Amino acid sequence: MLKITLALAVAFVSLTSNVVASGDDHAGMKQEHESAHLQHDQWAAEHAKWRAEHMRALAMMAKLQAKIYEHEAELIEHDEAMRAHEDHAMHHGEEIAHHEHDGDASNHEALEKEHKNFSAKHAAMAKKHDAVKDGHKELHDLLHKLFDAMKSVQ
Repeated sequence: MLKITLALAVAFVSLTSNVVASGDDHAGMKQEHESAHLQHDQWAAEHAKWRAEHMRALAMMAKLQAKIYEHEAELIEHDEAMRAHEDHAMHHGEEIAHHEHDGDASNHEALEKEHKNFSAKHAAMAKKHDAVKDGHKELHDLLHKLFDAMKSVQ
């Protein structure tokens, strides 16, 4: 029995020495894995940079969109102010016509005062319109730059 056990032990040792691989046998594979890992890290860093650039571009686009909405709100407000001013002008014209028809001189000073107020409001509206117009030009110039940049990308 000792002979059999000894024979089995020798056979096992001879078999295991053939099965166990040395570190040198896998050095190339390990180097490829390390190289791939480094490349993956580089790619992930590039992806992070690109995604941050995308987010900043979207943030700029959101700011541009907000600027367009704000300009549109200014136009709406200015339109309403013009409508109210036109309404006031129409009523003021009716008052002038009534004054001319009646010829009441006592009411003339009040009518002139109201007209000065109307003229002052009109001058303020003209300044507001110039400001809205300048804002539109700035926005339009910015959009043209963006459109031109997009054309060069296509």
